[in-house]
Amino acid sequence: MIKRVLIFLTTALFLPGSVISQTDVHLKIEGSGKGKIPIVLKQTELRSASLRNSADCIETVLNNDLVYGGIFDPVFLQAGEDTLEDDRTAVAVLEMKLEEDGDRRLLTGELTDFTSGGIIFEKKYRYSEGACRTVAHYLSDEITFFLTGETGIATTRILFVRRTGGKKCVYIIDYDGHGARRLTGDSLAVSPLWMDRNRFCFTSYRNSNPDCYMMDLKNGTRRMISYRKGLNIAGSYLKEKNSILVTLSISGNSELFMIDPAGRIERRLTRNRAIDCSPVWSPNGREIAFVSDRTSVPQIYIMDEYGGNLRRLTTEGNYNTSPDWSPRGDLISYVSREEGLYRLKVITPDGLWEDTVYRDYLSYEDPSWAPDGSHIAVSVKYGNEPWVVIVNVETGEKRRLTRGESPDWSPVQ
Repeated sequence: MIKRVLIFLTTALFLPGSVISQTDVHLKIEGSGKGKIPIVLKQTELRSASLRNSADCIETVLNNDLVYGGIFDPVFLQAGEDTLEDDRTAVAVLEMKLEEDGDRRLLTGELTDFTSGGIIFEKKYRYSEGACRTVAHYLSDEITFFLTGETGIATTRILFVRRTGGKKCVYIIDYDGHGARRLTGDSLAVSPLWMDRNRFCFTSYRNSNPDCYMMDLKNGTRRMISYRKGLNIAGSYLKEKNSILVTLSISGNSELFMIDPAGRIERRLTRNRAIDCSPVWSPNGREIAFVSDRTSVPQIYIMDEYGGNLRRLTTEGNYNTSPDWSPRGDLISYVSREEGLYRLKVITPDGLWEDTVYRDYLSYEDPSWAPDGSHIAVSVKYGNEPWVVIVNVETGEKRRLTRGESPDWSPVQ
């Protein structure tokens, strides 16, 4: 059920100038849009005809953002129109005005209640000519937040791995499929993990050992943070603790540890002859889900932040891996091997309820939750080609994003 929150506020947001590059986009939507809430988007009022291209960009990106969110059904009205067909109603109306402001653009967006006409918010965005996509993303997230109380994801990005020219490299892409670019040139780079809006970890074999690196997108730096003999794979980062959960095989066996961003070990979490891997923080930092084959086959377990109070979460299936905790804390996604395919599943942390998201003829691997707790980025193979696919677990819609695998969804920008 969608929670509607209407807040009356007038504010201004001034965005720094930036140029957003665009690349080929590969999108394919599957599923139904039934049950979405109509929202009216009126044609942008222009103070100059030369602003038409910028306005078209904003309108197109905003429309796509609202569609991809899975909550709203945007309806465009031309100038002079003020009613919907067949006496339909909507939740709100967005009116935009675009004008020149020196060498920049100034967009004013006013959101009003469809029935009462009361102002929900008015916001101003000053931006450089090439930043129309960024402005649209910010405005979309504001609409989502003010009408639902939920976090929007239009400003987020996704890390993933793609095989290019015999190499496996880490790439980044906007959540809507634009701006893909390569970040590493290593012969084999795997397991990208966001830490915050600028920093991420990944494992590289450039020195003939799976070492863990940290890259900062803001200043362009890269440094090795864990280069112990054997595996050094980052699994999850928690901002509140400033701690990274990692899989290390210092003594030959895979065990779980907590390290700080400098790579110093803060705590050893597991001591078992089985293979323990793929640790992920709960949103409150009190528990950790992980994979272990201590019962001879991989299963999902949960322990507390100190490595105690261990309990097995999954009880069905003989191969369950890749857990990821929803940012809402209510669900854990994972994949389970059934009849030769990997099924995408969700389960409550107490194990009392679980469900299979799709029962089709595709395999789903490496799920990563979006900050809104409604979408999951996951690897899906179409033929022999892996793709990053966006799944809306509430509506059942799927959106094929880009070629690649092992996605990790960023925090809100």
